[in-house]
Amino acid sequence: MNSPPHPHAPDGAGADSYTAEEIHALKGIFALYDPDKTGSIPASELESLLEKIGYTGDSKQDILAASKELSNVTFEEFLQLIEKGQPQQPGEGPDPKVMEFLRILEEYRLKCEDEGDYLEAGRAQEQLETLRRQEEKRQQKAVRARQIAERSDVQIAHNMQYQDFNKAWDRYLEEYDKMAQMYIQQMTERHAVNLLDFQRNLQSQMAEKPPKWSRELLEWRRRQHMLARQKNYAEAQRIKKIADKLEDKERKGVEQDTAIIFARKEAQFRQQQQAELQALLKRIDARRKEHIKQRNLDSKRLMQRNRNVQAVLESKQAVESNRIFSEIRKNLAQITAPRPRVNEASGMGQTGGSKRKTKKSTLQQTQQNVAVEE
Repeated sequence: MNSPPHPHAPDGAGADSYTAEEIHALKGIFALYDPDKTGSIPASELESLLEKIGYTGDSKQDILAASKELSNVTFEEFLQLIEKGQPQQPGEGPDPKVMEFLRILEEYRLKCEDEGDYLEAGRAQEQLETLRRQEEKRQQKAVRARQIAERSDVQIAHNMQYQDFNKAWDRYLEEYDKMAQMYIQQMTERHAVNLLDFQRNLQSQMAEKPPKWSRELLEWRRRQHMLARQKNYAEAQRIKKIADKLEDKERKGVEQDTAIIFARKEAQFRQQQQAELQALLKRIDARRKEHIKQRNLDSKRLMQRNRNVQAVLESKQAVESNRIFSEIRKNLAQITAPRPRVNEASGMGQTGGSKRKTKKSTLQQTQQNVAVEE
């Protein structure tokens, strides 16, 4: 009967990288090539041992190259060699160390089954199933993490795109507002100049227009000039005073009327300018509202396009997940799938007659154990 796994890994090179179950299983496989229990195997048997636990190609050749100076390989040296030969773990691919241990457990389970240690074989089978499920979940989690990162990258790109979109529109509206203020300022300055010209022209026109005197004032002036021609200067002087007084009164009235007319015409001119300014402000405001409406429309289109991209990505990832998860289950199932049973002696032809004897003695020992149990 095989002894249960040690609770702690044994001392030695490479032991820290393997669990107690892994070391126990590796020892079981290593023992197939060490029938005399010497604790070491010939270096010539290392290639066969590596192939049995799943090392092929470059990884196997690297380990063999590292052991070319050794004539015999101890178990601790064997651990050291396979630890160095482990490839780096990919992000979401199979974990080489786990896949290696799955192969080791499968070989160990077959060994225990061949030796009649069915409890240990069952325990190895349970570990196989548990480890396979854990590795399946790990690979699935890695795929999901990568897909989440992809969606996050797309969302970040969309957020940056939306920020750039808003910044571009903010700059455009800011430039538009500056241009609008420039137009308003130009019109205001032009209105001030035009108003000044209008006031000057109106004052000039009203100053050039002779006052319209009353018939009474004109009659007093006629009498004044007539008396003066008659050399009646005393009476002419008296009439002149009366006429001057009446003229002053009428002049003040004319000035008041002129001021009223001037104010009315100026107010009308200002009103025209204000209407022109209001029309400009209305056009500016209407145009700005059109820009904001277009911005909102473009924003909705951009957000909808980004949502469509996210939906397509999620749909693509769902199809990808189904395909990858199916491949993961298939690859893991192949490791623990039933294999054609080959006699250990024929499968280890390079180990010589001593191993065939060991296999035979092991079978005899198993039969004796069964007989004793009966």
